[in-house]
Amino acid sequence: MFEERRGVARRRAARWVLVLLLAAAVGGLAIEAAVGSGPEAPEEASAAAAGRIVAVAGKITPDTHGLYLVDLKNGTISVYQYLGGSRKLRLLAVRNYTFDVQLDEYNTEPPVREIRKLVQERRRVTDEK
Repeated sequence: MFEERRGVARRRAARWVLVLLLAAAVGGLAIEAAVGSGPEAPEEASAAAAGRIVAVAGKITPDTHGLYLVDLKNGTISVYQYLGGSRKLRLLAVRNYTFDVQLDEYNTEPPVREIRKLVQERRRVTDEK
């Protein structure tokens, strides 16, 4: 019973840490927007105000929580894992996705050429009517 309560308390603590991290990220963006909104840096202010960084909390494993940060300006995604037992935040992975999104297809089914062919056939049938 004691172990179960301790597990619940750890999960609650993990959730609050993620909430605080998200609040810090949003606060940082708000400060950046306010500080950079002067006439000397209008582009920076609009980037921050438009949501340059997106933060999403979620589960990494059934027992651990994480934070996903997507930097829209630099085209990167970072994944952090909160380790409740040691109360640490660990960087798991970072990837620049700018070249990934330039691919037409990768590891998908059906291939894009098949979909293109189906669409062209559909248009041809519609045009004939």
